Amino acid sequence: MMAYNSVFKRVEKKYRITPAQRWAVEQAACHGGSMAVDAYGRTRITSLYLDTPERAAIARSVEKPLYKEKLRLRAYGHQPGLALMAAFGAAPLRRDRGELPLADDEVRARVRAACVVAGMEAAAFPVFFGIKKKFKGIVYKRRLALSLPAVLAFVSGLSYELACTRWPLADANQAAAGLAPATRQIARELTAAMDRWLPLVPSMGIACDREAWGLRPGAEAAFDADLRLTFDDRLQYLDCHEADAPWTPIIDGAESIMEIKSAGPYPPWLVRALSASEVYPTSFTKYGNAYLMASAHRTEPILVTRSTFVHMRPDRSPSEYRHSINRGKMARSM
Repeated sequence: MMAYNSVFKRVEKKYRITPAQRWAVEQAACHGGSMAVDAYGRTRITSLYLDTPERAAIARSVEKPLYKEKLRLRAYGHQPGLALMAAFGAAPLRRDRGELPLADDEVRARVRAACVVAGMEAAAFPVFFGIKKKFKGIVYKRRLALSLPAVLAFVSGLSYELACTRWPLADANQAAAGLAPATRQIARELTAAMDRWLPLVPSMGIACDREAWGLRPGAEAAFDADLRLTFDDRLQYLDCHEADAPWTPIIDGAESIMEIKSAGPYPPWLVRALSASEVYPTSFTKYGNAYLMASAHRTEPILVTRSTFVHMRPDRSPSEYRHSINRGKMARSM
C-alpha cells in the first residue's frame, strides 16, 4: 500500500469544463508545468457521505456559510467501491446516543456479503474516512485509513482503537501507523464530528473516474511543487435513502469537473491556459449537487432557503438545524 497524506490545508477551486478545454489545460500542464498523470493513473473513486436522516449537514453546506463540514468514506478502485457501498447498504446502519455498535458477527457478515457483491475473495483494501472542512475558502482535510470491517464498526459506535485492533489493515506498516498518537488525534476529531451530527446514517454515494496530475517525477518545480490538478468524469450519485435507487449522472457525459488544488497563487502557465480557454471557476460540490438533484426528484422535495436555517454558532447543536428544517416542512404543509 502506497503512503498517503492524512492532513491537508489548501485552496481548492472547481471548474466545469468541456473536452476541448480539458485538452488545452492538460497540454499546458504537460509542456508548460512539467506535470504528468500520477502513479495511480485513471482510477474509479467511490465516496459515501454520512449525514443525518434529514441531511442537515449538506442542507446547511449548500447555503454557503463561512464554515461547513462533511464526513466522507472513500475507496479507490472499482471493486473496493462496490464493496464499500454494499457493506454499508446491506442493512440499516445508524450511529446514535444510546445505541450499541454493530456486533462482531454482523460486521463479518456485512463484509462477507460485500465481497460477494464486489467479486472479491477478501476485503484487503483500505477505506479512507475523513472530515472535510471549509472556512473562508480554505479547505482543511483530516483522514484515516481503516479496513472495511474496522470502519463499519467505528462508524456504528465502536471506539477507534478497538476497531483497529480487531480488524487491522492488511499492510502491517499502515496498521501500526493507524495507532500512532497523531493518527489517534485525527480519530478523536472524527469521533467528535460524528457525534455532532447524530443520528448519523449513510446518505449518498458518489462515484467518478479520476485522473490526478502532479509534478513529473524528477522535474524541478518552477512554482508550486504541491500543485495538483484532478479531472473527474462519469460522475454519478446513489441516493441511500431510496430503496433500489439507480446510479444517476450528475453532469453530462462529455463534461469533466476539474479541480485545482494549491497552497498559493497559480503559476503563470496555468493562468494563461485558463484565460485562453475561457475556463472559469464554478460553485460545484458533488454531494451538494447530488442532494439538490435527489431533492428535486422527490414528490415532496426539501426546499433550501436561507430562512430555513438559524445562524451557526458554537452554542447551537445540529439538532437545532434539523428542527429548523422540520419547521420549514410544517409551514409549507399548512
